[in-house]
Amino acid sequence: MKKILLPLLIIGFILVSCKKNNLSDTYWLAVKSYPIPPETGNSIYDGMTLHFADDKLIYGNVFDQRNGETELRISGNKFFVNDTLWAVSFAQYQDSLVLDVNENARVKFVKLGKENSLPEKKQIWKHKNWVLTYNDYQRELFLTDSLFFDEPDSKLCIQKDLQDNQFISTIDKWKAIGINGNQLFVKTFHQMDEEFYRIKSYVNDSVIELESLEFPSVKTDIRKKQYISTEQKDKIYEQIQNYVWKTDKIIDLDTISEGSRNWDSTYVKMKSLKNKRLSFKFSDDLTYNIYELENSVANGNWKVSETGNEIILNSGIYPSDYIDLINVDKDSLVIGNLHKFEPTNDNYGLIVELYYKLVLKK
Repeated sequence: MKKILLPLLIIGFILVSCKKNNLSDTYWLAVKSYPIPPETGNSIYDGMTLHFADDKLIYGNVFDQRNGETELRISGNKFFVNDTLWAVSFAQYQDSLVLDVNENARVKFVKLGKENSLPEKKQIWKHKNWVLTYNDYQRELFLTDSLFFDEPDSKLCIQKDLQDNQFISTIDKWKAIGINGNQLFVKTFHQMDEEFYRIKSYVNDSVIELESLEFPSVKTDIRKKQYISTEQKDKIYEQIQNYVWKTDKIIDLDTISEGSRNWDSTYVKMKSLKNKRLSFKFSDDLTYNIYELENSVANGNWKVSETGNEIILNSGIYPSDYIDLINVDKDSLVIGNLHKFEPTNDNYGLIVELYYKLVLKK
């Protein structure tokens, strides 16, 4: 009896395993591409979505609503698209799938199963100021409504490193999207690295518990940053508007980078900053001017942020559009700003990016 039972158990295990490996009507998200060979740095598959539907493959990207559909045939561990070998299965687990795609990248896909479904809460993303925490590291996120350049399905994200209390020198994109009932929050970092988070739970109206799909062991959440009242905001306006605020003291000049690429719409002379020739005027008609001595070098519209911690210039598209209100008094302002300055003779014509902190006086 034991001799008969053992082969039956083995056959049963094989049948169950085959059933588990059935990919029909499953959804997957590519969270990490490993280039082949490694030095190529190929990460073009990050963010790719797959939906295996019987003999079809529906593919897309979390940052783009467009998708495509193609014929699919699976033979053993080989995936054929339109009878052409597209990928080879390197490993398959209950919640993840590793494919060698087009012989140039090993790609890890995470399953987006119905067991992780949550109701969609579109309203919660109308709040624009958040703090993203993973382990002990924190970043403040400004989730704007501005489109990410010419990508109609993604919006601009401005980020601030709360450890250094400085804005990050990058323009990134973000999106909240639902796939197969899974609610995802996705964004980029320095435009190169994609971050993929699955919403595990809405703790309350202010806290969202997240799961990093690339690093699931990392404790992650995102919390609303509190807005100030209309009365508090009006008080800040009254304290700073209609005065010419002149540089009294330079607290800090931190060189972030030097390069040839510029995302700022205006230049400020390095000499004007170091010689304390800069002054600022924020008028009650919500226009501003930045002066080098008597000459206006930048102007546009301004407003106080909903948290009361920043002045936002123009449309708030660039990191330089955010001026930190470090301290606001009756006769002085302490501000911080990340900005790019014109090339100087001693840096071989490269654009200098500085985070500066100034004490301004009336």
